[in-house]
Amino acid sequence: MEKPKQPSHNQTAIMNVPRRQFLISTVGIVCLGFSFLTSFPVISSESLQKSQSIINWDDGRLIYLQESQTATCSSLLKNHIYCVVVYNASENDNDIELTVTWSNQYQPEIFTIPGTTERQGNASLIIVSGDDTSTLSISLSQGNGEPLECWLVSTEMPKNLTQLSKTELPADGKMYPLPKRKIYNAQTSQNWYQLTLENVQTQSVIAQIQQQKIVLYIVNPVEHPNVNILALGTVKSGDQYVIQMPPSDEQPQRLETFVQGDGEQLVWLGVSSQQDLENAKISLQTL
Repeated sequence: MEKPKQPSHNQTAIMNVPRRQFLISTVGIVCLGFSFLTSFPVISSESLQKSQSIINWDDGRLIYLQESQTATCSSLLKNHIYCVVVYNASENDNDIELTVTWSNQYQPEIFTIPGTTERQGNASLIIVSGDDTSTLSISLSQGNGEPLECWLVSTEMPKNLTQLSKTELPADGKMYPLPKRKIYNAQTSQNWYQLTLENVQTQSVIAQIQQQKIVLYIVNPVEHPNVNILALGTVKSGDQYVIQMPPSDEQPQRLETFVQGDGEQLVWLGVSSQQDLENAKISLQTL
């Protein structure tokens, strides 16, 4: 008859451990393993972005461009106009020079983003046509200050709405708030519409973006209103983009205008500072 196999030394050690002591030891090993797994630092998305020198920006999402970084969008479409919204997000009141590259035939543009106090400045705008280029890059050189809050807007952008809010604007004639980072859109039909913009407290600049044109409405304008704009390529003031203010004989706190719908998508967003948009309102009504 075959003799039963004797347990190995390790098996004997386990078999001789009292049940309670064995369970405590097992729990200790599990906890030690969990502690080891959780001892690694958690890398935030902002820290991860800061470590990247090249940012893929094809979705047009809101980014914080840091020193020595370049963000590139290679998905611009023909027959579309695009607007890069740039806020100086630095804590210091220093101008920042942003390098904008859009063509291999023309040298990059240096666009100065004015300094702000406590991140409360208005947006600077870069306007480019997809008819001129399919690729746009923005860069910050080393030692040039940081950061810049940037997002890319068109009738199709941004595709990634992280940190932004996008809502359909009902054509019901009601007033809706238009805070910073809020985007409204409307799919028009073959009708006329009345657009009403209002701010009874401060100046607000509100952008209306169509497929091939941008209208910048200045509500409650100061004495010498100014919008910091860099127009690239064939984009020209009075053609691909226009600036509109309330008539001098009307109340400046309220701007009313007619918009002709032709089946295209329309987009609206405020491009002033956060505090200047706190009392901004928008309304759309079908006529």
